Amino acid sequence: MTEAYFGVKLNGKTLAPLLGKEQDVFPKSPQIAPWIDEAYLKILFSSVVITGGIQKMNWGRAEDLSVLDIVNPRDKTDLTLMYAPQEMKIARPLISATVYLPHDLKLEGVYLPVFEGNRIVTGKTDRWYSQQFDRIWGNSASVFHKPATNTLAYSQGGGRLTAAVGGKHDFGIQYFYGRLPELAFETLSPATFTGLYNPYHHIGIDYGVGLGSVSLSAEFAANITSDLSGNNPSIYNPSLAWNIGAVYSAPLGFQLSLTATENIRLHHNRSVAQINDVEYGKKATDTKLVFSVSQTLLRNSLEWKLGAIVGLEDADFCIMPGIHWQLATLLIDCNVGIFGGKKTGNFGQFSRNSFIRLTLAYEF
Repeated sequence: MTEAYFGVKLNGKTLAPLLGKEQDVFPKSPQIAPWIDEAYLKILFSSVVITGGIQKMNWGRAEDLSVLDIVNPRDKTDLTLMYAPQEMKIARPLISATVYLPHDLKLEGVYLPVFEGNRIVTGKTDRWYSQQFDRIWGNSASVFHKPATNTLAYSQGGGRLTAAVGGKHDFGIQYFYGRLPELAFETLSPATFTGLYNPYHHIGIDYGVGLGSVSLSAEFAANITSDLSGNNPSIYNPSLAWNIGAVYSAPLGFQLSLTATENIRLHHNRSVAQINDVEYGKKATDTKLVFSVSQTLLRNSLEWKLGAIVGLEDADFCIMPGIHWQLATLLIDCNVGIFGGKKTGNFGQFSRNSFIRLTLAYEF
């Protein structure tokens, strides 16, 4: 059996003329046309499934802010999609194989021949510009040398093994070798920078269990770069990350979820003192709490949801209420994002970018 899938994105960024203001972004010329969402071919050979094309993959077990879902980079040029993390993923050319083994085992493998990092805004006056790269794009006289990543030297890949035990216990282990999607840089002079994408080893484990109406999940990851001593200013420090979450399916169509996640930078004290370090000014930990409550009504055709993400170290937040309404073949979505907290925080810096997003769709 063979399946083919082709999906497109038609919005203000992909339609010509542009419906909104054009942004200065990096990279300026993406490897895959931004109007292509996914396009792949899937072939089934008994218990083996082989897929090739432009695709988004899902690894890990967490409902929110997974530390194991690392195959695809993210598009950070439109944070109105924070309520739909899958939409922020950038589909990549890849070949994957899934083998279903006896005793409820599943083995997955993936290979990506070329690389592209997270898509970010570089225009300091543009919406969703992050202060993280002020040292590069905050200086109009700076010179930035772009890394060439469309070669086999940037190829990456990995594998994931999952198992189900007793009908309610789920285990997973994975390994991935590739490049960190977050842009790094080497400072050649106060106004000259060379872009880099650091190679790293990723090792992760996860566990999930269902206890009646409650689902629990946990993830742990080690991201090992070549800067094992933490004193190379152009390489991100090795880090550990974890995620724990609980989802409760309550009566009357309610669903409650709570997630805690943290990234721990190793050798923090060695890099914080170097002003030209890519992680200069960052804290040793980055801890976030995610809470959401939702309810489905009218035979599941109407859903309202209230979600919130809080950054503990930065004392900032994003509150995201929304409504999803399916009227036969017509779909209506309305989502709101409210940012606040410290102006130097990951969320607080966007306090002037709070938004209302309305989506209308026709399904046939």
